[in-house]
Amino acid sequence: MRVVRGERFVGFCGGVKRAWKLAVESSESNDDEAVFISGKLIHNTPAMQELETMGVRPLPVSLMDADLPAVETAPLAGRTVLMRAHGESPTAFARAQNLGLNVLDATCPIVTVVQKIAKQLEDEGYQVIVFGHRDHPEARATVAHTEHGLIIESVEEAAELGHYPKLASIAQTTMLTADYVELCKVLENKADVFDDRGRICGWTQRAQGEAVELAHTVDMMVVVGGRDSSNTHQLVRVCSEVCPTRHIVTADELDEAWFDGIETVGLAAGASTREHDITAVISWLEAH
Repeated sequence: MRVVRGERFVGFCGGVKRAWKLAVESSESNDDEAVFISGKLIHNTPAMQELETMGVRPLPVSLMDADLPAVETAPLAGRTVLMRAHGESPTAFARAQNLGLNVLDATCPIVTVVQKIAKQLEDEGYQVIVFGHRDHPEARATVAHTEHGLIIESVEEAAELGHYPKLASIAQTTMLTADYVELCKVLENKADVFDDRGRICGWTQRAQGEAVELAHTVDMMVVVGGRDSSNTHQLVRVCSEVCPTRHIVTADELDEAWFDGIETVGLAAGASTREHDITAVISWLEAH
């Protein structure tokens, strides 16, 4: 069986590489002390398990809980906490500082830009709409940089909105561009003044484009990435529209029965997928 891997946009993106590097370097420089993270640093469970073996683990208290007893938070003073790649709210950053934590901001720089845009738009009098998944930490963190921002998950939700004097839209950076374009067509009729400030990550867009192009040349696609990874799910979605597609987290999930009659397999991977998970899948496929 021949395996064709995407050429450039497969695996760790720039933002994830930066967050991962911060986590590894922090673990090495903190000796035997645990390094904390504000939540899942990236959406890939095996990667998070690897970090835990290095002493990098979730913070034992919530940065959104201002009523924790001092006896629970006092031992945290002076310890290091990484703010996850998806970003956190201003309240979470302030709470971490109040606890005396040494804060390292691992927020993806592109996400940071989107957060600043959201605040700026609201300051200019716009009702801010964030197109994203309501339970996704990036969308929640972005809307938390506003006072009245709303997360919208679909065109149908957008159609139910009332009319606004000024309305502006931005996007969770891992959404599908085509979906966002359709949303904006609805939103522009919901305001006297509409400003489209969407900033879907360039890596995400190029990864989707590369995966679709590859899917047109193979019998099946395999997409490697976390079950809770938004950008991975988008890759699965766009590839599935072209050819049969399987989503796996690691090579252990591969099944020989899937590949009966398959001669050529394309491989794509989410932006938080480790390189050795990708190469393990390729090795399994080539051996079969």
